[in-house]
Amino acid sequence: MAAKVVLKLDLVLSEDPSVLNLSFPFPFAFRVCGGLIITICIAVLLSGCAGKAISETPRPVIEKPKAPNAVPMWLGNPTRTFFGTGPMPKSLKIVWAFTTGFARGRLHDDPWGGSGWPGQPAIVGDRVYFGSADSYVYCLNKSDGTVIWKFKTTDSAKSSPSVVGDRLVIGNLDHTVYCLNANDGSLVWKYQTGFETDSSSSIIDDRVYIGGEDHFYYCFDLKDGHIIFKQQLGGSVEGGTTVVGDHIYVDTEAGDLFCLDRSDGSIVWKARIGVDSNSTPAVVNGFVYTAAEDGIIRCYRQDDGELVWTYKAEGGLNQRTKEKNGFWGSPIVLNNRLYMGSNNGHMYCLSADKGELVWKHLMRAAIWGTSPVIDDRVVFGDKSGYLYLLSADKGELITELKIGDNVDATPAVLDGRIYVGAFNGKFYCLGEDEEAGPAAPSPQASPAGTLRRAKSLK
Repeated sequence: MAAKVVLKLDLVLSEDPSVLNLSFPFPFAFRVCGGLIITICIAVLLSGCAGKAISETPRPVIEKPKAPNAVPMWLGNPTRTFFGTGPMPKSLKIVWAFTTGFARGRLHDDPWGGSGWPGQPAIVGDRVYFGSADSYVYCLNKSDGTVIWKFKTTDSAKSSPSVVGDRLVIGNLDHTVYCLNANDGSLVWKYQTGFETDSSSSIIDDRVYIGGEDHFYYCFDLKDGHIIFKQQLGGSVEGGTTVVGDHIYVDTEAGDLFCLDRSDGSIVWKARIGVDSNSTPAVVNGFVYTAAEDGIIRCYRQDDGELVWTYKAEGGLNQRTKEKNGFWGSPIVLNNRLYMGSNNGHMYCLSADKGELVWKHLMRAAIWGTSPVIDDRVVFGDKSGYLYLLSADKGELITELKIGDNVDATPAVLDGRIYVGAFNGKFYCLGEDEEAGPAAPSPQASPAGTLRRAKSLK
């Protein structure tokens, strides 16, 4: 463009030099003034370009939101959408182990210890909180597993603790919801329900939301435990409940899926599952996902409870048992995929939009716990006592470690450390085994059949 401007000026000056209105002889005037004009034009053009370069607004630096640095309640938050942080181990070792006691309960003569179904520990600051089948609620030092405090209940504490500020809330088989001081374990308040409370609570705005096996859904004031509302559901609640926006989503043993109003517990809609469901519903992208003891995973519309699709688990282990293909864990939905383990020993990965099988992997035993997904790793245990990490993308085995006789509890993961209890009187912190060799090759997962496992890397 600068060349065109210079040529045009040169042409005008050569055709009519009088336009300069100068008394200099023409050749001199042309050379001096023409050159001056051209120089000025070039300077103007260059300054204009420079002005544009300076005035350009730099692109804003968009920082990714920081991941939470705590797992204060079941699956991280009331929406049940925070599964933990990595980096995840390539191979596993025990960093520390804590030994609980054993206790008999009203409905079990055999002594129970460690962590049972369906509990997941809470991790806040430098502390790990968990309820134990030995009737204690424990607070441990996250770095070495030493006891900071413990609180004695009168039966197994199987549900997950919720920790907000200096308050911890947990249900119990002794029909009681406890609120403890998270700093020292002292009792703040307790409420006696009509039956057991395996359900895991949510805490929002000083309100505690929890289902009971006495067929009621409760909302308590966190400060003093007084009831804000109490809603009859017609069936017991054993799984946790999911709170999204103004609504609560909860399954019952009577085979119903409810959507409740969070302000007063009134029923917004009810969908029929038709069989006992122990799952905590996953609510993602306008859909509600749950599963039941009949071995079927179901997807409903979030706004009205209309059934969208179903998937039935088949084959695998335990086909002569009463539980067969049933589901006792809760669905994890991430990146349009659903992950869930079955009593038949399969870990399933389905497409979340259509419920189509992506892959399945046959493990050693029944899977009752829930399987968080962190950094493309599916983390879960089974009833053979193993803890597994699978590739979320393809279902390949990454690593495994035997930690007990029965791992029904759900792992909590933070900064790549895995915190989980077994039903053998133990609670573990697992991490990277730096001394382990290269991982053994793992078979590819396939929708067409079941898989065998790679060699243990413990």
